Amino acid sequence: MKGYEYMAQMFKAYGVTHVFYMDAMLRMVQAEMEKLGIESYLAHSENAAAYMADGYARATGKPGIVCSQSIGSGNLAAGLYDAYLSNSPVIAFTGKKVPYLQYKNAYQEVEYQSMYESVTKFRAEIAHANQLSHLLRQSFREVTTGKTKPAHLSVAGHLGRQIEEADIDEPICAERAYMKTPVYRPAAEDNIVMEAVAAIKAAKKPIIVAGRGALISGAQKEIYELASLNDIPIITTPDGKCVVDETDALWAGCCGNYGMDCANVTLRCSDLVIFVGTQASDQTTLDWTAPTKDTQVIQIDIDAAEIGRCYSNTIGLLGDAKTIVKQLVNATEKARRLEWRNEVAGYVKRTLDEYKVFQESGSTPIRPERLCHELSKVLPDNAVVVADTGYSAQWTTMMLRLKTTHRYFRAGGSLGWSFPASMGVKLGLPDNPVICFAGDGAMYYHIGEMETMARKGIKTVTVVNNNQVLAQCAVDLKNVYAKVHGDANKAKHRYTFTPVLFSELAKSFGLNGVVVERPEDIGPAIVKALAEDKSTVIDVMTYSDVTVPSPIR
Repeated sequence: MKGYEYMAQMFKAYGVTHVFYMDAMLRMVQAEMEKLGIESYLAHSENAAAYMADGYARATGKPGIVCSQSIGSGNLAAGLYDAYLSNSPVIAFTGKKVPYLQYKNAYQEVEYQSMYESVTKFRAEIAHANQLSHLLRQSFREVTTGKTKPAHLSVAGHLGRQIEEADIDEPICAERAYMKTPVYRPAAEDNIVMEAVAAIKAAKKPIIVAGRGALISGAQKEIYELASLNDIPIITTPDGKCVVDETDALWAGCCGNYGMDCANVTLRCSDLVIFVGTQASDQTTLDWTAPTKDTQVIQIDIDAAEIGRCYSNTIGLLGDAKTIVKQLVNATEKARRLEWRNEVAGYVKRTLDEYKVFQESGSTPIRPERLCHELSKVLPDNAVVVADTGYSAQWTTMMLRLKTTHRYFRAGGSLGWSFPASMGVKLGLPDNPVICFAGDGAMYYHIGEMETMARKGIKTVTVVNNNQVLAQCAVDLKNVYAKVHGDANKAKHRYTFTPVLFSELAKSFGLNGVVVERPEDIGPAIVKALAEDKSTVIDVMTYSDVTVPSPIR
């Protein structure tokens, strides 16, 4: 068969249902995929297409497929940045001029492979048709096993046409085990499990910290079993939200620089921290001060290179989080730590009481705390929240109270990620209500994707925390101008926007648009939007001069 037929049938065999792209890459493949029921989603930038694929991949655990021609490869590489940071299985395809045209100043051509080195786990060039079968299979294998991260395939021809039109004399051979992550669930060595069990038994103030890896593994039930059996409070990273119900007595908050005071104080007081599926990075641990560097650690991770990377006093359990936590449950005796539980509960109550003052504020413009509080109250039990980075991540991490039936995804660091990513999430989870939470600064990045949303009939609800400023940036800019100019107010032009209603822009694209100016109208507006048959953008007019609570006292 021809290359385009082969690629389309391989995608079908691997269970691919959606492909995200910026024209004009793999046109023949996509035309053939239409025959097979695989739908393609044209975005308005390679960056946004990558975010859509990323959102789809995080929501489903299946590889998100994205492609662009060679001139768009730099934009696409930038779009993979967040997928790499967030361990998302995305496979990117870009075109490249055939070898005989290389090194001759070919039109639109630069050497772009180096752009992908730091944002992918696996990279390869398909320069000849006989490489196609092997490298397609290897890409699916790479992104779904071990620590999931993106892969990149460079295909001969700036549109991929040389490979599309080539003759392929190989059978369709998709390895169905690699359709979705996790593929393998290795257990930890028994002797190290028993060492960890002994450390748990000896600890007076143990804590569990669960991250994105715990959710990828599906270890929620096992983590709760371990915590209940041993009377251990559970903290999550922002990416681990929904591992435990955030109204449960065992929940002790979200940790890190984007986290809550109660969680970080608890970590500083603990004598044993069990990290489950988290890299224990600076962002998670307040620059490795919560817990302190001399704290005894048990680290469960699928990647051996991560174990002990940030904390030297570590008992390392290498393998699948769900499998290993179950090993600990089976080997651990029941223990009670009432005094420690009460201490942690006191920290949680103190933090939530401090939040409550602002969550119940009736002021206008609206406080962001009140916005999040009202959103929490009306979230359907199966809702998915997709949050942007910066203050959007902080407000939702701190102020939204989520259940294990919810799902939460946030940008790994790329401003503007949430809006296109929420579209990919919705396509991956069509039966779940999807709510995007973004600031106005984030929304400016990908306004054009409102057209994609309308054209393809993708239904989400986007809540815009609209304060006409880059609020997170304002804090430091004021300090800088106070120091350099002697007047913090002179910084205002550096972080303030012209007032814009994104809800009005949404209407111009054929979507619904709503403006909310009173706190009591937030919940009803969201409930109504969820019931509509097309997407709604809700501008919530919020107070601009607000900073998030400190993550530590």
